[in-house]
Amino acid sequence: MTGYQDYLIVLTPSDSICKRIKRIKDDSAAIVGNYDGRHSKAHISIQQWPRKKPVWIEALLPKLERELLTLPPLVTAINGFDFFHHEENPTIYAQLEQTPTSTLWFKHLKRFFSGGSFVPHITIARSLPGAAFQKLWPYVNKQHWREEFKIDKLTILRRDMIGHDTSYKVYKEIPFNRRLDFNTFINSKLKAPVVVEKPVNAVQFSLF
Repeated sequence: MTGYQDYLIVLTPSDSICKRIKRIKDDSAAIVGNYDGRHSKAHISIQQWPRKKPVWIEALLPKLERELLTLPPLVTAINGFDFFHHEENPTIYAQLEQTPTSTLWFKHLKRFFSGGSFVPHITIARSLPGAAFQKLWPYVNKQHWREEFKIDKLTILRRDMIGHDTSYKVYKEIPFNRRLDFNTFINSKLKAPVVVEKPVNAVQFSLF
């Protein structure tokens, strides 16, 4: 491939999380009608690399693979829902449980990519018209959902800029360092050691 392509850097949750998100999206479409992104697989967006030549990306990969080996896998959790206030077009999302340790992990992950701070999340419905949001938010907000999952790799997606199929496909999966202990990693980044508490199990309900 010699033309330009779009790339998207994401973290992929567990199959259980993906299936639950799909059901919520299908239910949402039944409430407000079809919407952009309804069929996108659940993911946590890290960064977009639009309009890049494959040869440029291939040259970046060895360094990125080395950098990601400095991070251990992360155990985090979905904990309810929230929405971004995009003026008249809010975006509803499943929110990740934020703790000091997970915040630190994401901070170090973002060091390998450009851009400012961000809120890790999984989009349910993006940029909804006001009337659609008013209909959908009560349904989503009343659901109580907490479910743990493990993030053990970073995924690079790619799509063609021209042609009939412009959906993203998996281009490269890069694992985090499974041999690196999470507590050891966290304590090495903090001035004072802390004990990382294991999340308490809760009742679970259960792009491309």
